[in-house]
Amino acid sequence: MPPGEPAMNFSIDNDPWQKLYQNVTHPLLMPTVVGFNVVLDRIIPVTPALLETSLLSKPELSRLRSRLLHSMHTCTAEEWFVTDHELYEQYTRIFSGTGNLVIGGQAGIAAVHLASIGVPEVLCIAHSVGTHTGTILRKAGICVLDIKGGVGNSSDAIHLVFEYPPGLVPVAEGIVPRNNRFIASPVHEPGSALIPENSRAAFMSEISRYNRAFLSGFQYLQTEEDFARAAEQILLMKKNASRMRIHVECVSVIDGAVIRGFIHHILPAADSIGLNENELLLLLHNLYPDDDEYGNTRVLSPVQLVNGAIEVFRICNLKRLHLHTFGYYILVLRKDCAHPDVSRNALLFTSLTAAHAAKGSCTDFSPVGTCALKQIDDAFGPQLTPGIFRVDRYTIIIIPTIIAQNITKSSGLGDIISSTAFVADQF
Repeated sequence: MPPGEPAMNFSIDNDPWQKLYQNVTHPLLMPTVVGFNVVLDRIIPVTPALLETSLLSKPELSRLRSRLLHSMHTCTAEEWFVTDHELYEQYTRIFSGTGNLVIGGQAGIAAVHLASIGVPEVLCIAHSVGTHTGTILRKAGICVLDIKGGVGNSSDAIHLVFEYPPGLVPVAEGIVPRNNRFIASPVHEPGSALIPENSRAAFMSEISRYNRAFLSGFQYLQTEEDFARAAEQILLMKKNASRMRIHVECVSVIDGAVIRGFIHHILPAADSIGLNENELLLLLHNLYPDDDEYGNTRVLSPVQLVNGAIEVFRICNLKRLHLHTFGYYILVLRKDCAHPDVSRNALLFTSLTAAHAAKGSCTDFSPVGTCALKQIDDAFGPQLTPGIFRVDRYTIIIIPTIIAQNITKSSGLGDIISSTAFVADQF
């Protein structure tokens, strides 16, 4: 683990999980391509003073304030895609002196993180890379491929990320209070997740030696043609690099057309998906809009999360699905692709890595995770070995995660978790 890892404090007797965590091995990490969503994030800490200040009371910020408060009320990582570019530019001007700028976007965050944990080669692909963004990536030892035409020829795209602790506003019933974030971002062009025709041959040559690809940005696709082209692009990548496994990262987009395009085109072309419980629920709402269990509920139990994950996995014909939620991870693998002990070690390694990235003071088992594992064991058990289940044609792995106390970072943790678990896994 990286130096400065918060001390582990196993105050609850969770044997054999204590032993498993204490014996985690550093996995073999393979050369990885990341794309396409690369931006800068302006991290804005939400404090009582910010909520009470006249800044958030400005009339032009009324919609942003309302969405921020909803995210805080539900402790959900929400993202608002602002379609009015002039309004969004106004937001960036208002908050230009607030917080600090860091690398952002799912691909940008994953690239810097993967390089920091020892992935031997990281190639970051983006449609346009601004000067500041390109400098950060190169300083992290990352190769950058700007598929539009040269790093530094574009302005840096900036997203607004509001990080908040629990307790600033009342939390909705049934929600576990936790640190989280709300993101306001502009809508990027569909082409930001597509390889231009005149760059395709060079792109395919560039990626041919890589074993893993962590892809994002599909939330910006709009038409059926966009999604079909993106799916074709994924299939060509797999054909061109025969050892490559492709992971796509989900986001909390609420546009039904985008979700359906993701389900019907992107997921069937990919090998793996990473998502949180809110994103799983959005997929299930669109797959089963009239179903009482999935169509109308807002919070899923641990057993419902496993069932929902299996359902998405089955419909989209995936090899791997990784769901990360507060206190535990759920991994679904196609049985013929599974190396369960290796995958469980990858999840344990990811849990420790995420606790370190959250910059907390110490770590301990999450009681939410141990309770969830018991409920899942009651429904799907017995466990073959700790956390490993067989359900029909699937291998299911559940681990309770390590939780860092007094964390100072929540932004990007989902991308850190998904990218680490994917690159550390063998399937």
